[in-house]
Amino acid sequence: MSEQVVHFVRKPRYTRIRKNKVVRLKYALFEMPHNDILEYRDDLYYLHGGYGGMPEKVEEALESKEVGSKVEITLNPIDAFGEYDERLRMTDSFDAFPPEAQTVGTEMEAEVEDGSLHKFVVVKVENGLITVEGNHAYAGKKLRFVLEVLNIRPATDKELQRGYTLRSEQG
Repeated sequence: MSEQVVHFVRKPRYTRIRKNKVVRLKYALFEMPHNDILEYRDDLYYLHGGYGGMPEKVEEALESKEVGSKVEITLNPIDAFGEYDERLRMTDSFDAFPPEAQTVGTEMEAEVEDGSLHKFVVVKVENGLITVEGNHAYAGKKLRFVLEVLNIRPATDKELQRGYTLRSEQG
């Protein structure tokens, strides 16, 4: 009787999600508990490894996954995009804003109570008043992420210096 030899070959490390890899995902985001779909994309790119492109708990769930892996994770607001903070929604008169910030959708930075800069978006312009929102659009929401890993590649030096990747750089 002849012996059969079986060899196990380990996949190269670069095929797994690790720090400083650019990951392409198919991505669906649902608001719980009603399972309302908020977003769907099949071309979401992010730089893995704590650069802020994904909530930390999502990155933890994706760590070491490979192309074809599917991940589903539900996060409370504090672990996703934070609790909604009423102090970050403000309404004031036109005079309080520069002329370029008087159009809905305009993004700007402003100093908050602790002296740090924070991003705000103009969400309403009406009757001489401007309302700005500093909360993330999904702040205060319990979210379910459904993800499929489509591609993994090493980040370029430029992406690492910047701390993020651009879809236009994907070729």
